[in-house]
Amino acid sequence: MTAITTDRPLVLAILDGWGLRDEREANAIALARTPIFDRLAASYPHCHLDAAGEAVGLPAGRPGYAQAAFTTLGAGRAVPEMGQIISRFIQEDGADALARHPVMAEMIARVRSLGGAVHLVGMVSPSGILGHKHLMAVMAALLSHEGVDVQVHAVLDGIDAGAQSGLDHLREFIDDISAAENTMLASIMGRAYGFDEPSDPELAAKAVAMLADADALNADYPTAHLAACYAKGQRDDRIPPIITQAYRGIRSDDAVLLLNLHAETAHGLMSGLQARLADPHLNRTPRKLSGFYSLVSTIDAENTDIRAIFETPQIADTLSQTLSQAGMEQLALTESICANQIWLNARAGKNELWPGETVLVADTPPFAKIDKRPELAAASITHEALVAMKAGTHHLITLHFPNAALFGKTGNLRATIDAVEAIDKHLGKIVAQVEKRKGTLVVVGSYGKAETMETADGKGGHRATTTAKVPFILAGAETGFALAHGTLADVAPTLLALLGIRKPAAMSGQSLLQPKAAQAAATQAADAHV
Repeated sequence: MTAITTDRPLVLAILDGWGLRDEREANAIALARTPIFDRLAASYPHCHLDAAGEAVGLPAGRPGYAQAAFTTLGAGRAVPEMGQIISRFIQEDGADALARHPVMAEMIARVRSLGGAVHLVGMVSPSGILGHKHLMAVMAALLSHEGVDVQVHAVLDGIDAGAQSGLDHLREFIDDISAAENTMLASIMGRAYGFDEPSDPELAAKAVAMLADADALNADYPTAHLAACYAKGQRDDRIPPIITQAYRGIRSDDAVLLLNLHAETAHGLMSGLQARLADPHLNRTPRKLSGFYSLVSTIDAENTDIRAIFETPQIADTLSQTLSQAGMEQLALTESICANQIWLNARAGKNELWPGETVLVADTPPFAKIDKRPELAAASITHEALVAMKAGTHHLITLHFPNAALFGKTGNLRATIDAVEAIDKHLGKIVAQVEKRKGTLVVVGSYGKAETMETADGKGGHRATTTAKVPFILAGAETGFALAHGTLADVAPTLLALLGIRKPAAMSGQSLLQPKAAQAAATQAADAHV
């Protein structure tokens, strides 16, 4: 294949949360002043991409989100999420097959023989992103059926589900496990207390103290307590840890089971919990547990000694691997608050760099200062990109800007508009350097969020991701090409086509590039049909 862009650099700018929506009301993308993005969309070929549901390996109609988006971008194909893989396993083999899984069987045998309990930690939300209420209920019932005492630590959502929908979800979950004789609700807390990654260390420490030593407010009636929190205006994600009357903390011979579907989920919480249980200053003798377990593989599992029930399938022939095998130099730039999207998802969890590959991670401002820094670490990312462009040594430079999505999840429209405008200014610096060097710039949204900042009933901020399509702009490339609409899976094949590299057979995505004449003919045919 012949490279379409022979001049370096080829720059890819990934904009999280930059969804497309016609209405301007509560649309941070449309309300923000974005002269650079607007000029690119008006002057260069552009199209829209599907970034939700089946297009990114999710069930039909499911909103897109970061992990699914970056896996699809890196793989050049839609990869089924772990939730679907595990649900299929249960449907085909039955829940009892889960008890016979070697790791599950090991945990059950250890705990049962020692008379311990399993502390089941997970989100009781049906969102399908961090929350898998049905799987939580299945796991609790299964362990109870096997004669194991189960103490449930219910994490509330508030972002991917309604801000105060947790009470209904908790009641449904309690009903689902009502027949499980050996199961009790031990605690409740919002996802901000260490379940999100990255998490606020101060909040995670409070969750660790609650789990390890029952050091938290005691509520005889958790659902009534939660209703009282709602009356004060508190959202699910910020509900402080509370324990039920019977909870006494984690004891020797107990086991901890994290119900996660993503490697980074609750990583800080689990590592903090392990450290507290082993701390000689807090324990006369370190509490030796039957084990720490997780539903799927976690970050740094070997160092944290967490056994996974399901291993995340390996993905071959990713974009980074294909570029490396072609002898291309590549640079990826992101920031610490979301670096896992590059390491775990776009690179399919491969920790070692491919030959010719560099990943640089800028430091995100501390949690206490984030709300006053809408640009986050964009200045550092942009600076490194400009240095790399001037050096001219990289064939592909990828910049990841999470700002619109991260601020969009706060529900704060004004702050999200500021974040969008901050990114547009940095995009201007990148465009200037690309155009000066006659390079090529690809701008793509990864999933929708900031374009919808108000709930459908207009009563509050909308914090969840969306099913919106996202933009794809090809700036500075050969003008003889137009773009076809597609999905996120088509981005990697398009980049490879621009560089003159044949896409691997495993990539089901297709190049979006089309000769302008072919697009004109297709448009005329469509008009004639109408």
